[in-house]
Formats: sequence, structure tokens, C-alpha cells
Amino acid sequence: MAIKKQETTSALKRLAYAQLLAMGLALTQALQAAPASSAMSGFEPLIGGQWALGSTYQTYTWGPDRQSVFGESFVIHDGEKSLGAKGLWYFDPSTKTIKGVFVATNMPFTVLHYRSHFEAGRLISQVTSLDNLGNESHYQETITVTQPNAYLWELTEAEPDGNTMRAEFHRAP
Repeated sequence: MAIKKQETTSALKRLAYAQLLAMGLALTQALQAAPASSAMSGFEPLIGGQWALGSTYQTYTWGPDRQSVFGESFVIHDGEKSLGAKGLWYFDPSTKTIKGVFVATNMPFTVLHYRSHFEAGRLISQVTSLDNLGNESHYQETITVTQPNAYLWELTEAEPDGNTMRAEFHRAP
């Protein structure tokens, strides 16, 4: 009898420890994901649908645990859709910043590197573009959601008195 009681007590202790361990792991995962999810939450208004401008459109989708956002840019030419650029923004836990990398085709640049943050509801990114030869150009890109289904995109060259391009994208119905 004493052996059976001891086995039962041991089994209950193991079960209790397993439950505590599971709760601890769940809490640890939630705490680890919280800073990334919080930092990335500014992307929420952009997620879903197609954002159109003339014959181009962009899409934004969440990555795993909302710690990243995938972006794609498409061009419609003669009724055919072709991918222009694809990449992602992600939360880098080592620097506590949002970084991004995009690769493009049929454009004057081939790679874009982003360092981004949200300020007053705007996505502000310092962008370094690289062409096929590795030449760099620097920009500031700003995305400001102006309505639930529209955002203003601005790209300013980093030079003093740099030129700014502006366009308004609208979510396609």
C-alpha cells in the first residue's frame, strides 16, 4: 500500500510540474512576442486587400505571430500581372527596431534595405537602395494612412533639397 500511495503522489507531482512548466513556457512566449507585436501593430491598417495606384498595386500580409509583414508590389501590363518587388519588414529583437529587405525586378534598383518606425501613425523608413553594381542611394519613405481605404506614399531623396515623389494608394474594392 505504501508503494502505491507514493507512486500516486509522484505522478501527481509530475503532472503539477508539467502544468507549471507549460504555463511558464506559454507566459515566456507571450512576453517574448509582446514587444515585436507591439512594435509591428502600426501596420494593422495596411493589412489585407490590394492597394492600387494606376496599373500597379501592393499587398501587405502578416507574418508569423505578427512579428513581420510581407509586402508585394505588382504591375499590370497588357492585362498580365507581374511581380515587381517582394520582401518583408520584421522586428529585430537584438536592436529593438523594425528592419526590412525587399528585392525588385525590372526597376533601377535590385535591393532595398529599410530601418523603420512608427511616429504619429505614420510609417517612416530610412531606405538604402542598391542597384546591380552595388551603388547605393538613400531615401526617406513615409506612408501615412489618410482614410480607412487610402494612404499617402512619399519618397524623398536624402540629399539636401532632395526631390520628393508622392502618390496616393487606394484599397481596391
